[in-house]
Amino acid sequence: MARQLKKILKKVQPKPKTPEKPPEKVGKDYLLIIIFSLTVIFLVLGWSNFTAYNRALYFALIISLGTTYARRHFNLTPTQDLWVERASFLAMISAIALFVAVLYQQFWA
Repeated sequence: MARQLKKILKKVQPKPKTPEKPPEKVGKDYLLIIIFSLTVIFLVLGWSNFTAYNRALYFALIISLGTTYARRHFNLTPTQDLWVERASFLAMISAIALFVAVLYQQFWA
């Protein structure tokens, strides 16, 4: 009788499902931190020797690396994650375009 009552209660009032947690982003990303640090150091040390294109290129790289680190290690909402992903993609595209512009300026212009 008790078993039948439990089955009926489960059908009438099912237990609420707990929402699944997103998978945790693990890892320390030492390589990413080292590359980020070297980029900042190169920007600071080479500031007087860089053209405006070079400075913009390094800023785009810093933004791209910073947003990549933020996506991996900060608990962002889905909306924030989308915006950070877009900013990272835009920074990468602009870094590539600036790199091509610097190459053109140095070797062909």
